Amino acid sequence: MNIDPVKALDDKIERLKKEVKSLETRIDNAQTEAAHHQLGTTNQVRDTTRKLTKTDDRVTELAESVHRLERLLVALNRKVRASETRKADFDDWPEITPEQVAKILKGQEAYARRTFTQQEAKDTRKAIAEYDRKAHEALEAAEALTHLPPNAEALWRKHYKQWQTVQHQERPQAPDDDTHAKDTVAKSAGNEAIKQTRGHIRARIEDAVARDLLFPAWFENLLGPAAPPGRADDWLYTATDVVLYRLLHGVTSPADALGPAPSEEGHRKTLHDRLTGECAEYRRP
Repeated sequence: MNIDPVKALDDKIERLKKEVKSLETRIDNAQTEAAHHQLGTTNQVRDTTRKLTKTDDRVTELAESVHRLERLLVALNRKVRASETRKADFDDWPEITPEQVAKILKGQEAYARRTFTQQEAKDTRKAIAEYDRKAHEALEAAEALTHLPPNAEALWRKHYKQWQTVQHQERPQAPDDDTHAKDTVAKSAGNEAIKQTRGHIRARIEDAVARDLLFPAWFENLLGPAAPPGRADDWLYTATDVVLYRLLHGVTSPADALGPAPSEEGHRKTLHDRLTGECAEYRRP
């Protein structure tokens, strides 16, 4: 042991310096090793990502190939069946007269029209009477404006305000009892016509299914080659409405069952959207 305190302290400092340097070296080595490890991990992640991307691309290619194969099989199946099977006719309907179609369309128009209840009709007539009263007062006020003396400013403002009140109002539409009665008749006739028409259509579709007839291309394109398992009744109901839609709206495309989607809101667009959604469900694998 060094009995010189200063010398002993210097020796201790030297030992600490060596330990610190050794520790710094170990830290540097650890950081270097960690950096190498991180680089290796990063490279592995990149390689894995590249492999996943290639796998996704391959899966997409295979899915497209399967889809093309399915379409080719459907086309081939149709050709084979066409040579051996009688075709179903869902385009010619001599048993459904133009008068029946007209009744259905007229009934749909009647349902689309705004109808008044008895109370609404009563309230509307009161509103019309009130509007007419104010309009009469406004006309009198407007006529009075031309006869007022120049110094009658307050009176002029009063008459002018009466006139302006009616200018920004709209006379309510009067309830038409005759139209309401006609619409009631049209609705009843339309309901009866559509019931009979749907009966004819469904019977022919069921017969085609029972005899395994070849469906038209537009029919299979929208509804698929057959009813999904467990949903035969729903499928028949939708198929009936698809044929009815073509009849009502004059769709004759051999490939597109419903034709272009209607742009205007109304019964036709609602039915088109419903049929499109339902048929998409039936075509799912």
